[in-house]
Order: sequence, then C-alpha cells, then structure tokens
Amino acid sequence: MSTRNWTRIIVLCSALLMLPMAVGAPTPVPTADYPQGIFGGISIEVSNVTDASTESPMSEFPAIAEVYTATWCENCVYAEEGLYAAIGEASGETTTLTFHRAIGEVEDPFGVESVDHRWEERYGETSKKVVNIMRAPPTIIINGETMHAGSGGLHKEQLKPYYAESLAQPPQYSQESATSSLSWSSEDMVSGTLTWNLEAGDWLPESTTTLVFVVEASATFEEGSNGLGDYHDVVRDMVELDGNSGSMNYTLPIAWDGDDLSLVLVHQWSEQPLVNYVDSDSEGLFGLPAIGVMWVVVGLAGAALVANISNRENQ
Repeated sequence: MSTRNWTRIIVLCSALLMLPMAVGAPTPVPTADYPQGIFGGISIEVSNVTDASTESPMSEFPAIAEVYTATWCENCVYAEEGLYAAIGEASGETTTLTFHRAIGEVEDPFGVESVDHRWEERYGETSKKVVNIMRAPPTIIINGETMHAGSGGLHKEQLKPYYAESLAQPPQYSQESATSSLSWSSEDMVSGTLTWNLEAGDWLPESTTTLVFVVEASATFEEGSNGLGDYHDVVRDMVELDGNSGSMNYTLPIAWDGDDLSLVLVHQWSEQPLVNYVDSDSEGLFGLPAIGVMWVVVGLAGAALVANISNRENQ
C-alpha cells in the first residue's frame, strides 16, 4: 500500500475519533460534578397585554424541561416528540424551554447567543464528557439536574420512558418553602416594567440567580431541513436579572409570527466549588483531557507509521 493511501486512512480514523457521536441511549446523568439545578418555571402571556402577573408557591412549581435543538437536527424531532409524550402523561405540569443553536449557526434562525453561553457555562463540561461537544442537539435537561444527551437513534416511544423517569423525580429543593412572583406592565404592549420576587428561607443557596426567558409558543419555519415546520416553546431572549427580587424596564422582542410571547421566570442555583483545581486523573499529556491525549497518541503513531512506510519504499 502506498504512503498516500496510508495517510488517507490515518486521517480518516483521526477524523472519526473527533466526531461528536452519541451512540448509546440518552441515559440520564447529573448535569455537573457538583449539585446544581433550577426551579420556578412560572409564566405569564405578554403579547398584546398591558398588565399581567402570577404568583406561585414551591409546591405548585412546574417541572422545567430545557431542550437544546436545531432546525436541521433530525434526531431532535424524535427526542422532542418523546419528551412531549412524557409530559402529556406526567402527573404534574411542565414548563418547556427550547433553546436553538446560535453560536456558529448558519441555518437556524431562532438561536440566542447569550443562551448558548449560559448552556456552555452550566452544562458544557458534562455534555463534552458524554458526547464530546459542549452544545449537542438533541439534549434534554430536567430541572437543571438531569441531562439526557443525544437520542441513541431511538424514536419517540423508545425515548419517552427516559424522560418520563426524570420528570417523575422531584427537584432537590421541592420540599422547601418558597414563593415566586412575576408581573408585567406596559402601556404600548411592547416596552414596559418587569417585576419579580423570590421569597425563600435560609435553605436557599447563596449562588441562586434569577433569569427571565421570553418564549414563543409556536414559530413556523418551513425551511428547517429536519422537516418539523412548526417549532414549539422557542426561547427568543434571555434576561439575567439583578438579584432575586426587583424591577426593570424591558422591551419585548418581535415575535417570529403570531402573538404568542410569554415570560418565564427561572431561579438557578449551584454548589460549584469556589476553587477549581486540576484533577490529575482527568488531565494527561501536555495538560490535555484524556480524549485529547488519545488524539495526540493517534497522531504520533500515524506519523511514525507513515515515516516507516516511506523509509521502506525508498530503500
């Protein structure tokens, strides 16, 4: 075999190792090496509305499903169908937040870059461990605590039990006492005042922060190559709020189509260690992660093999 053919084979093998592939079923894993999660999920409709408000105690908070997807992702269709089927049979309510790929995206019009940055910050490291990429459509996260990355090539009915099991698990702080409220006031139904409040006891982690997501109930994009056409619960904007209580002026984004925007209030928490240290078991040659070491070894072995073959052919 010629040096050129051996080189092609080595390059192909190396490329295959680098592909973010999710071969197995989307087995649930914790979203981080330390406890973290989200709660709240209360919402109000704000399209063509001058005043709206809601308040709910912890005992009535819905489960929260975060979905990472893209309009070109065919497996995402099966994952989302499985999730919605599981939600339809769940005993409690579920708020769904669907995040579309934004950074580096050229086909999907629904992505929000700040949402991608948040996803990478909270879930990226675990996603990378599971599927070798920090933002992998499809990924479904329940209550910010449990991650299902990939679809394993499964279809709706096969995927539904995975999500149903996670939805049936109560969030870590579900037995605690808290009340969350959200209100919207606007004269022109576009710009207005957003007011929020979280009342909780000493159990509330100090790291808790509050976000508001602007969600479009349904958006039609027939150009999506996954053939779905209508995309549901699409996050159109994210606002990081100053504190767990307060008010601010805000202008709603323009809806993609229709008048179906809602505001969803979410409280996120984590117990991430203050000092991030390097785990010698997870780092290897040249400070690269284990998968990086594998690529280096493949590259060095390949180079040596090509050199050896070349020397033989020249003799």
